[in-house]
Amino acid sequence: MKIYKYILGALLLSGLALPLTNVRAQDVHLKCLEWNVKALEFYNNSNVSKEIGRFVTLIREQNAEIVFFNEFETLSGAMFLKEKANEFAKELGMYSFFIHSYNKRGNDGYYGNVILSKYPIVNTGRVLLGMYEGADQRSVGWADILVPTDSKPEGVKVRIVCTHLDAFGGNVTCLEQAKEVLEYAVKPAVDAGIPVLLAGDMNCGPSSTAIAEYVKSGDRLCNNDGTYERSSKLDYLIGFPKQKWTCTDYKVVRNTEADALSDHSPITGTAVLKN
Repeated sequence: MKIYKYILGALLLSGLALPLTNVRAQDVHLKCLEWNVKALEFYNNSNVSKEIGRFVTLIREQNAEIVFFNEFETLSGAMFLKEKANEFAKELGMYSFFIHSYNKRGNDGYYGNVILSKYPIVNTGRVLLGMYEGADQRSVGWADILVPTDSKPEGVKVRIVCTHLDAFGGNVTCLEQAKEVLEYAVKPAVDAGIPVLLAGDMNCGPSSTAIAEYVKSGDRLCNNDGTYERSSKLDYLIGFPKQKWTCTDYKVVRNTEADALSDHSPITGTAVLKN
């Protein structure tokens, strides 16, 4: 009789486990890492060779599948004329998209943002943001990726959006640039039924009008822990549309190595798309 009860219990547990497994298999899980890498200079500006090995090691340790970079310089003399986005992609086994913001002085290379993806990129786009009262030209870029799941081996399309708002234009500039990010990069995808993950150095705090503008239509997947100089919250991960994304393991990466590589701490978290 006891053996029968054990067998019956095991069968019931197995029956319950299968539907739950199927539900989880249909969800998209994307381990994201957002990082202002300070043009690969290291925190103390000592990285004159612009080697990427230590950055790559940290990204691998976080098991990142999607990487967002801000303050990224490529093909300049300082970078020894190397295409650094492709260099990262090769080392990490990812696809890359460089988001051009402006040419360096004297046309010595390019400055902007980068998206790296473990999954194929099927579409990209970029828009230059208005200057308003800001000092630097900024941009927003996006890459549509296909994430395979058990229920859709051909892939679920997700839009990955990366931006870096102006640091010197104040609340007015950040708000107007955030509106443009939503208008050009986020809203068209959401209207087409494509879920969106947005990340970047927003250069504004959690109570700012720019962040309030984002969360009118999206959900923050990060907390208020400081990211710049280990104190100010400037870097964000946000999912669109509302109530479509959750984040299971968000954290600010703070350790001796991360602190040595940039004045911004990387942020990571697994974004889970609810189907």
